Amino acid sequence: MNKTEISKLVEYSENGPVKKVFYDKGNIKAQIMCLKTGQTIPPCKMNHDVLFYVIKGKGYIFVDDEKEELFEGTAVVVPKEAKTRSIKSDEDMIILGVQGIYDRK
Repeated sequence: MNKTEISKLVEYSENGPVKKVFYDKGNIKAQIMCLKTGQTIPPCKMNHDVLFYVIKGKGYIFVDDEKEELFEGTAVVVPKEAKTRSIKSDEDMIILGVQGIYDRK
């Protein structure tokens, strides 16, 4: 079992998003991402499926040619097949990101 107090991981920076990995064992990697208003997680390609859950705030996620609004309580799963994904905040955000790290056969 691994218990984490998420509130203790929340940290914002004027220099860009803050990412804090709090679990990285076996087939799961979990992190908290904090974005101040207007900050962006730049487009990137992931090698694993990723679940994003918005704990606080509002913004948008861009996956390939799709754009979806994010707000408190929403979850998005981005499959590893996506070519690119990014997130932009409209207000301060706290996001839980969980990667499933495994090979599909």
